[in-house]
Amino acid sequence: MKDMSGDATIQVEIDSDLEPIIPDFFESRRRDCELLGRLLETDDLEEISRLGHRLKGAGGSYGFDAISEIGLALEQAAAIQDKSSIAASCDKLLHYLQHVRIVYG
Repeated sequence: MKDMSGDATIQVEIDSDLEPIIPDFFESRRRDCELLGRLLETDDLEEISRLGHRLKGAGGSYGFDAISEIGLALEQAAAIQDKSSIAASCDKLLHYLQHVRIVYG
């Protein structure tokens, strides 16, 4: 995987058996980004923590370790009420979704 800080493509190899479900998985993650923004506006840190926890598990289940890392960061930031870190993690997730290129193997 390439550095997520630039605009470079992030290449991830995923088992070809998962190919039919990946588009829905990514659409759900895009909706998660929108939801995170709304939750942050309403200071719903408990729900942000839950969503981060779900992302942490879902990313690894599908082979997207970066999504798991972002989920963990969200969960931890919500626990300490660090809203700027929550916003940064949301930005990272959106960036990742926009730049990931999946190679099925």
